[in-house]
Amino acid sequence: MPAHAPARAATASLRRHFVWLLLGVVLMLVGGVGLSLWFSLKAERQNRDGLLRLHAESARDGVKRRLDHYRSLVDKLARDPELEDLLRFGGSPAPQDWVQSRQPLIPDLHGLTLLTPEGEVLGDGTTLRIGPDCRAELRSRQPLRGRRLHLQRGVGGRDHLDLVSAVRGVDNELLGGVLLSMRLDALKRILEEAAHPGQTLTLLDAAGKTVVSNGEVADAAHEVRLDVGEGGWTLVGRMPGQTLTHSGKAQLIAGGATLLAVLLLLQASMLHLRRAMLRDIDATRDALTALAHGEPVQAIVPHYVEFAPTAGEINLIALQLQAQREQLEHLSLTDPLTGLPNRRAFETRFPQALGFAGRGLRIALVLLDIDYFKRINDSFGHGVGDQVLLALAQTLKALTRRADLPARLAGDEFVILLADLDTAGVALWYRRLADHFRSELAALGLDIQTGISAGQTWLRRTSRDTMNDALGRADRALYQAKASGRNQIVIDAPLDETGAG
Repeated sequence: MPAHAPARAATASLRRHFVWLLLGVVLMLVGGVGLSLWFSLKAERQNRDGLLRLHAESARDGVKRRLDHYRSLVDKLARDPELEDLLRFGGSPAPQDWVQSRQPLIPDLHGLTLLTPEGEVLGDGTTLRIGPDCRAELRSRQPLRGRRLHLQRGVGGRDHLDLVSAVRGVDNELLGGVLLSMRLDALKRILEEAAHPGQTLTLLDAAGKTVVSNGEVADAAHEVRLDVGEGGWTLVGRMPGQTLTHSGKAQLIAGGATLLAVLLLLQASMLHLRRAMLRDIDATRDALTALAHGEPVQAIVPHYVEFAPTAGEINLIALQLQAQREQLEHLSLTDPLTGLPNRRAFETRFPQALGFAGRGLRIALVLLDIDYFKRINDSFGHGVGDQVLLALAQTLKALTRRADLPARLAGDEFVILLADLDTAGVALWYRRLADHFRSELAALGLDIQTGISAGQTWLRRTSRDTMNDALGRADRALYQAKASGRNQIVIDAPLDETGAG
């Protein structure tokens, strides 16, 4: 009986876990889809309102520009030099001839005529497209002494705008005026071009009557009103409401499909509990096998809480052993005194540098030796000698780029691989090295007469070049440097004679 108790407890805990997980996922998805849909509808409404206002403002500005254009046009006609003589003396050409010569030049023109100071039309009103009702209305309101812009309601849908500009003589005497009647089609085109599909833009006069409109909206849920600034005119933008946009419907469908997919996935997961448990056991076994063979161990992530303590202990042991192996590997490749890579590390990295040289990159190998180092040890002791070695190591670290590789081979013998430097560059690098080394000695308070002798060679493109061959060439150059008085660098051969670079 006790042997079966853990199994019953494990089954019960897993069942509760998945039941609560299933319930939580359902609630989260339903809430998430609902919130997403609500925010989408709210954002869509704000976007639609903003878009309607933007298009309405564009239409209003277009109407203002068109009216300003015709005002400017009628004012320009009123300043025609011929008009003073024509209106004052009735000279040639006749008023009707003057009007007919300018009608073809004006777009969207309904009518054009000259007026007397009392508002009488000069010329044949029928030819000039100024009907009897318009002539009578002009005489009654005397436009030259009142409003310059007037909406004229015609018959048969021939509504138009009258714009008037006074003609004055040199003594500012009122001689008459120019009447320009503009068809409302021009304003309607502005509204049609500015409106987005589904929007209507309507221009209303001061009495609330429609001047022009691009259509009607049966059930407008959004409305924008803008003052046009023309005798109480108003531009009204309308747009129908929409409870659920296409994007909202798509989100609703996607949310429902996602919810169904998650439910099916959870159901399938509950039916495959046995496979998941066996996977945890297999992962633990593989981790123990890798640990026994000293191989990298992948962290065990248990599916169930019953496996968490064992998996955590195995992961901890694996991390400790891996850290110990990395530390040992680092120590095996690092010189303990200077912290520079040792000969073994240099041997490991050298084939890579040789491969770069084979592909045409200039790689310089410089062998370094501290002058009179044995004498320093004998005279001042090995402690001072170690400080000198550290001074050279710090100098190499300070002057090393990421592409370079310094190393301590043995004793006071150091080597460095320099990438992408020519002969002049190597010589300049050596001078900086010598100066920095003296500065390091001074910083350590060591008043010692010593320097750095160096021999340099180029890694060659040929595959037969080896590390020993390159070190041999550099060693011969180093010997020449010492034989020539020390504290200098000797180049093994010019760059163009080595087959390098």
